[in-house]
Parts: sequence; C-alpha cells; structure tokens
Amino acid sequence: MAAAREITGTREETVETSNSSTIMDLLKLLVEKHGQKMRDYLFDPTTGKPRPHLRFLLDGKSVHMINAFDTELSDEATLLIVPSVAGG
Repeated sequence: MAAAREITGTREETVETSNSSTIMDLLKLLVEKHGQKMRDYLFDPTTGKPRPHLRFLLDGKSVHMINAFDTELSDEATLLIVPSVAGG
C-alpha cells in the first residue's frame, strides 16, 4: 500500500477547513482532494473507520487521548498521520 507521502506527492500539506471542522472532516477532505488511493490508505473498507494501524496525532497528542475523530480543529492545528512501524 502506498504511503500518504506517495499519494499526495508531498511530505506536508496545508488544508483550510471551516469553523467547527473535526478530524474526521479533515480526513474526508483529504480523500476528496486525493481520491481513492487516499481513501484506501486512511479508511478500513470493511468498517469505514480510520485504519487502526495508523496513529493520528493532533498537536502532538494521540487523538484517542482527546475526543478521537470528533475532536474539533483549532486554527493552526497540526495533524500527523503516522504509520505504525514493525520491527524485530
């Protein structure tokens, strides 16, 4: 599966959202912008939920430590999408 960097063609992207947009709204916006490959990367096709092997960090905090994907974004918020790393 392609990494987000390969899908978007960039390491970092600035996205404008409307007031009271949530993390989920932002993920959907990324899918609209980058298409099916981004959908496949971010969302489990069976559940429709964000893939559990990805870590989502909002301003350095795991989204699961706050209000998960319903968390509202503030101005200048930074969302990191980090694939888990397997090692041995």
